[in-house]
Amino acid sequence: MKPALTRPLRIRPLRIHSLRLSLALWIGLIALSPALTQAETPDAADELPQSTPDVAPDAQAVTDPGEIKRILDDLTIYGRYIDGENWIEYHLPDGRTAYWEKGCTYPGKWWLQNGQVCYAYPNYHDNAANCFILYHRPNGEIQFAAVADAGFSYLASFSLKTAQGNDAALPIGALSPCVGA
Repeated sequence: MKPALTRPLRIRPLRIHSLRLSLALWIGLIALSPALTQAETPDAADELPQSTPDVAPDAQAVTDPGEIKRILDDLTIYGRYIDGENWIEYHLPDGRTAYWEKGCTYPGKWWLQNGQVCYAYPNYHDNAANCFILYHRPNGEIQFAAVADAGFSYLASFSLKTAQGNDAALPIGALSPCVGA
């Protein structure tokens, strides 16, 4: 049996240059990776719109999760949408909620995400999450601003009154016989 003949590997100068350049870039990225990973990442709440038209001038945006929870835990809000429709919502400290509008009560959940308060209801609007920037006024009024897909915020609703506990005696946890829009 004859030994296999091998030819020396020939690499063209252009390929060598390209290989060296790729290797240099790769090593450079590895060297910079600690600096890139330690770069300050903006807090999601910092990315919220800086102003919301129609929010009361004395209203302060509340984006701290602990503060939002302190305000909403065990609170009933009697509110009104900008279009004039009234609503009521009770916030249980465990994240459940009971939401009433147009004669129907919907069970749901509320949570905090990226400096906003979010809501979802199993049989209302396909359980889609709706998140809002919470604004709090010195007189206790709460205002909710929504953030549009285009990035601007707008006043969606506001409180008419608030009360501790389930002041409106909304049913908790039972599925609503109402079918959401």
